[in-house]
Amino acid sequence: MAQEHTCDCCKRSVQLVNETGLCFACNTFHMFAMIIKENTELGDDEVVELAGDLQEHILSELIERMQLSGQEHPLVMELLQTMKGREPPH
Repeated sequence: MAQEHTCDCCKRSVQLVNETGLCFACNTFHMFAMIIKENTELGDDEVVELAGDLQEHILSELIERMQLSGQEHPLVMELLQTMKGREPPH
């Protein structure tokens, strides 16, 4: 059985975290936000909203592609849990 780790951001139990302690989903969100912030003049709320929209799109595409093989991939469940738990910013 694979070792479980806890993401430092979302606090979910996941199979892998990166060197900064983030799961795949949180890392993609943080990277999108950082790139948007560095390359635009958007305000913080707009950066968060755009990063969330991009993350949702890419995670949906990844899930769809991983499910094509008909096999259960552990990352699919992690991503689905992340997307289910994400609430739109107010």
